[in-house]
Amino acid sequence: MTKLPTKLTHEPLVDAVFEVRLGGDPHMADILPGALFGLLDPKPNIQRLPAAEIPQPIRAMDPNLAFAPVIRLDWDKFTISFGDRNLVVGCKLPYQNWTRFREAILDIISKVAAVGIAGPVERYSLKYVNLIQAPTVSEQIKKINVSVRIGEVEASGDHMSVQVHRNEGRTLHIMSVLTGAQGKLGDGKQVFGAVVDVDSIRTVSFANFGEFASCIGAEIEELRLANKTKFFSCLTDNTVEEMGPRYD
Repeated sequence: MTKLPTKLTHEPLVDAVFEVRLGGDPHMADILPGALFGLLDPKPNIQRLPAAEIPQPIRAMDPNLAFAPVIRLDWDKFTISFGDRNLVVGCKLPYQNWTRFREAILDIISKVAAVGIAGPVERYSLKYVNLIQAPTVSEQIKKINVSVRIGEVEASGDHMSVQVHRNEGRTLHIMSVLTGAQGKLGDGKQVFGAVVDVDSIRTVSFANFGEFASCIGAEIEELRLANKTKFFSCLTDNTVEEMGPRYD
């Protein structure tokens, strides 16, 4: 696909998140929720997440818990989650659009920078998860631009879980396809299909959060375009047409 849609009439998105990870030992979850609460309008609701019940020293030693969110702010159309060393901004369903999501991300980043959080920024990422609807596995595979063969077996009507790590310049794209999934869209409708998600990651080296905040605007726009390009490359042309693309 040479031209990317600006909007889809039938939006397949089920999740969209932006994450920043810090090095050192900043204890973001202890500092930022309270500090940001007073800066956000409207005022968010605060939720303590299950990982908060695990002592911080144990979380720090377990790679599976080191970046687990422990506090979440439910703010307007978005969520803001905090781990010990990371910050995650999520977009609630129904998805607003990239412009509004980007505005929220940059607004939160600027507020975090104003708080003066310590610690170097090591990476940031943008992940979009989509559910491509089809009632059977074979129909789901036909909607995806994928070909999988193991030995003499070519997947056509078989359940599959495929993940590819692709380095392109400064960006690592983790592209995943999982068939036979089910979930709910923004309107609460139960649907079946294949999950296609693209996690686009950049490893960086900023001495502090303020330095990161000062240049992330152009960076995140470039990362979004790369992520979007990879997602549409995963779909057949017919699948894109079924989604009702607009090219305004």
